[in-house]
Amino acid sequence: MTAAAPDADRRVADAIVNVLAEAGVAAVLGMPGGYTGSLFSALHGHPTIRTVQVREESIGSAMAEAYGRLTGRPLVVMGQGEWIAGNAGQGFLEALMGSSPIVILTDLSDGGTLSHHGPYQSGTGDYGAWDARSALAGVTKRVMVSHDAAQAVQHVQLALKHALTGEPGPVAVVFHSASLRGAVGPSSKPRIYATERYLPRPWRGVDHAAVAAAAAALAGADRPVIIAGNGVRVGQATAELAAFARALGIPVVTTASGKGTFPETDPLAGGVMGPFGWPSANELVGSADVVLAVGTKLGPHDTADETVDLLDPARQEMIQIELEPLNAAWTYPVDHVLLGDAAVLVPALLDAIVAHPGRRAENGLARVADALARNDEWSAPEFTSDAVPLAPQRVISVLQEHYGADGCVSCDAGENRLFMMHWYRSQSPDGGYLQPAAGGGMGYAVPAAMAAKLARPDRPSLAVCGDGGFAMSMHALMTAVQEQLPIGVLVLNNGALGWVLHGMGAKAVAASFASFDHAAIARAIGCDSVSVTSVSELREALGRLGDLERPLVIDVPTSLATSFRDVTQDIARQRRDTGY
Repeated sequence: MTAAAPDADRRVADAIVNVLAEAGVAAVLGMPGGYTGSLFSALHGHPTIRTVQVREESIGSAMAEAYGRLTGRPLVVMGQGEWIAGNAGQGFLEALMGSSPIVILTDLSDGGTLSHHGPYQSGTGDYGAWDARSALAGVTKRVMVSHDAAQAVQHVQLALKHALTGEPGPVAVVFHSASLRGAVGPSSKPRIYATERYLPRPWRGVDHAAVAAAAAALAGADRPVIIAGNGVRVGQATAELAAFARALGIPVVTTASGKGTFPETDPLAGGVMGPFGWPSANELVGSADVVLAVGTKLGPHDTADETVDLLDPARQEMIQIELEPLNAAWTYPVDHVLLGDAAVLVPALLDAIVAHPGRRAENGLARVADALARNDEWSAPEFTSDAVPLAPQRVISVLQEHYGADGCVSCDAGENRLFMMHWYRSQSPDGGYLQPAAGGGMGYAVPAAMAAKLARPDRPSLAVCGDGGFAMSMHALMTAVQEQLPIGVLVLNNGALGWVLHGMGAKAVAASFASFDHAAIARAIGCDSVSVTSVSELREALGRLGDLERPLVIDVPTSLATSFRDVTQDIARQRRDTGY
């Protein structure tokens, strides 16, 4: 195969769009502005790239982050420099910390030959101007600034490469106005080549000696446990992980960001570990003699500030499967490091364990059942009470009954996320449960649900958020209506920033909301909506989620009687009073 150069000149904007098409980019999300107008116009009528107009840039970055996490493939976020660096920063931060690939295309709004005089909106970093490169550098893997047309084309190719190479993440290309003028072609320098051979080719090799050593440790374990992180989802290894666990009968727990990488309705599922996780998960991890961590750095948020009651390399043998070498033994010393693609290494490790002559019988099903039985929270009266306003536990129990395993769920920040993480049992077999567990910003659930609908149009998609998060992202429903993305939105409406209110106690400030009719707002935007007044109405509304023609907002009055303290675990006693 050759990396043939173009045989004729073309506008630089057309060449950049051609690079995106060659790389298989499915959509560009953003709002035209500055010098990106020529790039948007080059997308007009494109046969393979969908252009999605968002009403504010943070919606585009959150959508791209969620799409990258679900599929392992990048979308493009594009728009004018200061709004991409400012408004969209939250989604880029989530992508950087959560390893989601995104390509960011923006401009310097430089003013051309007057850029050194600090013209209006200029982001060159000159005197009197803001610095687009520095602003984006803090929330991306890499920033490239293009000053020449051919350089701009190659920068886009390299941005796609860097977004997907090693630990995925967001990569930005910032265009000087000069780089988007004119044409590129056979005589361009640097020379333009086809995109395919720039893109990363995953290394599929296996260190068989390392795998054999790890297999021996697991084969001889009395109480092994698997910890699955978000890397399992990003690496598209959920099926391999499930096959591994079921073949060997080993319990699976997840980190907060890894929730959804293994169905929590499976009899081997121990739930989410950590400060706000399941007691059963913390018990299984704390009692393990061998721990297999897949796609997770095991950061302080997962390990309750590295408490030895959970993980302790002095008494546990540690195995880690990790794509990025820097993340291996990031937090703890690790006995066995397996570097590479989890979708390759997990099956290789399974084969080695099955073939091991001294493999012990595993009693994982009984261990999980015992741990769940000892820590049964679902028999509490809040899960069956029909009193209005509804307890969050009741809302979640009804959702559990009426939302199918094929549906995607995206959660927001705040107490509502903790409640969902703790009490909702994710059912999706392929990572279809998302929450902002890296940056953790509010306003994530609705655009994430839209991204899930883009990625998986044949499946229901539901955003679960509080009234605070909904207020931050309700304008995203304009895009959902316009782009015909029929998502569901379940608003747990308690009239407050619950975590803030409960953390401040009697001296709460700026923690409560005035009453608003969210259902009426949704109808004005063009959505269907329901203001729930009973459990039967909630059931009826949730029953509509599998067959929507337009977005549906379900506004549920929710009690403030439950707080983050009700889901804070004993291993995180120091956080019980104020949370994070």
